[in-house]
Amino acid sequence: MAQAEAQGQSGLPASGDGGVRFGGFAFADPPQGPGLFALTRRVGDRLFPVLIGESDDVAATLDALRTEEPALARGLADGAHFMTRDNARMRRHILRDLVGKYNPPLNVEGRTARAAPEIAALVPDRAEGDFPEAVSEDIEVSEADLDRLVRVFYRRAREDSVIGPVFDSHVSDWENHLDLVQNFWSRAFLRTERYKGAPFAPHLGLNLKPAHFDRWVALFKETAAAELKPAAARAAIARAEHMSAAFQAGLYPLGHPERAR
Repeated sequence: MAQAEAQGQSGLPASGDGGVRFGGFAFADPPQGPGLFALTRRVGDRLFPVLIGESDDVAATLDALRTEEPALARGLADGAHFMTRDNARMRRHILRDLVGKYNPPLNVEGRTARAAPEIAALVPDRAEGDFPEAVSEDIEVSEADLDRLVRVFYRRAREDSVIGPVFDSHVSDWENHLDLVQNFWSRAFLRTERYKGAPFAPHLGLNLKPAHFDRWVALFKETAAAELKPAAARAAIARAEHMSAAFQAGLYPLGHPERAR
């Protein structure tokens, strides 16, 4: 699968009339009848759909998010855009096409790939772990393998001159941290349900630079290649690279000066 397909579609620039176009369909505000809604987040000068659905469901959807995931609901969307379509069958077809094209992170049904890293960094991707490119049935990996991967990686990371000081300054309970990270990888590979968090949020406020991410990825690639079987290592490295790109897109939506040098 091409990289653009694996990571989802890019965001779109807002149109000058206050509306936006997704997949050739015009969305405006306010709603004018039965149709579809698109909640969007702005990253730089581009808009990314975070949730697309039936206009009649938008109020209930937002209420459910505020109740079930209040931290996520705060600042969820920069705008809600609506498209009027009276024909229910046409709405279903358009909804299916748009969700499959843009892979909004809060849509689960109809997704074809991960959300674009720019938006996945801000809104946790509910369907990210459900795609074949993320976890293949041919991959052989166990909880023991993941435990070894996590422990070896963090032993090396703590000794590293670039990222070691970051971890030592912000992690006080290492056993809890190691358990949390293993739970994340267990969910990614083994479909377990122990990890319930959003990995991006804890990295806010750490003053991370691109050099930190570059070193983290390089060290993780070395460790995964040494500790996992080849197919599992490739899948873990792909996930780590995706997270690095997503986190940096969220932390530096307009780019970072170090990347411009």
